Amino acid sequence: MQRENPEITPESLHSFFNRDGALLGHLVIDSSIGGVSAGGIRMVPQMPTADLCHLARAMTLKYAFLKWPFGGAKAGIITHRDTMSPQDRQQLMRSFAQRLVPFKGRYLPGTDAGTNDDDLRLICRTAGLMRPQSARDSGYYTALTVRLCIEQVAVAQKLALKGCRVAIEGFGKVGGALAQQLVEIGCRIVAVSTDRGAIYDGEGLDVARLLRERDTAGSDCVNRYNPSRQIAPSDVPTVPADFFAPCALSWSIDSSNADRVQARAIVCGANNPVTEKARQTLLARSILCFPDFVSNAGGTLGGIVGSLAVSHDTVVRFIEQQFVPKVQHLIARAGETDQPLEAVALQIATANLDAMKQAGQRHRNPLFSHFVDLVRSGRLPRVLTRTFGPAYVRRTMS
Repeated sequence: MQRENPEITPESLHSFFNRDGALLGHLVIDSSIGGVSAGGIRMVPQMPTADLCHLARAMTLKYAFLKWPFGGAKAGIITHRDTMSPQDRQQLMRSFAQRLVPFKGRYLPGTDAGTNDDDLRLICRTAGLMRPQSARDSGYYTALTVRLCIEQVAVAQKLALKGCRVAIEGFGKVGGALAQQLVEIGCRIVAVSTDRGAIYDGEGLDVARLLRERDTAGSDCVNRYNPSRQIAPSDVPTVPADFFAPCALSWSIDSSNADRVQARAIVCGANNPVTEKARQTLLARSILCFPDFVSNAGGTLGGIVGSLAVSHDTVVRFIEQQFVPKVQHLIARAGETDQPLEAVALQIATANLDAMKQAGQRHRNPLFSHFVDLVRSGRLPRVLTRTFGPAYVRRTMS
């Protein structure tokens, strides 16, 4: 999709190779705040460096919009094997981790597509990297901010959510959680897809049944639902709907299908699901494209708050209280200036990023800096983390 997107120039790009010369993977540092960058490690069969640079930039914008003092990064382990033994997987993780040793204290990794908590634990232990506590319900929190953005868009467009039609691409941890949350507020889920197929019903799918099928059949749940409802996965972005929520991989909406999208708005659970060329087509057609680095920020925000040893309900309340006003401000400012949401979100993120870089260059109180390091690393006693952590996060993001 390089021809449909602007070129991204990161702060640094590092490619790692095996002893036989085969490519092992990459690490992209897009930006750093106080010398620190953060972003997940994904394991995929292929990952063009241009796409990885866009993913790292999305992390920069996500942290900047939230006003959380991390730069953006992203790493990719390249593997062409469909399956591997646990021993081979561990060896692959160790090999990649050894390449990350020079980035100790500079790069904070996380899980991403194809990696899990066990992989991350092994990588951090091998490389000596600090391992931020993962959000226990990361997919739920990502879905939560997508749902909150859908609610705010509905308010702005004077659209009743009860009976509202939503098509979801990707029925994994994010897409499944989003479907469940939207049904709870009265929406109809009219289409979902996985890597095994897709289904459509204009009257609304039985999400509870689909989730039960997913528990037993995984991605094949769409094929067990009802054969008469099956459609091509590529048709999901273009079915009649009020909202389309891409929750799979990048670039699912490009110049080949942007002119066939029927949704009033696209609100993203995935990173970079819409190419720049497609975004211009959607804008010309008056289809709102909500900036993905805002709508899918819940996993990142949930990880920040979840590391404070607080309950799931507390994390949810915190996200609702801190995130919704940011979205309302974004929508209001776009309306006042008659600019696309994407342009306004970029302005906000860029201003926050510049302010955080300047603050990171100034001398800080050593005691406060030590407290921050303890919070980030999870080494502060839990009672103190629960007591003072939320106030610290609110102050930082204000």
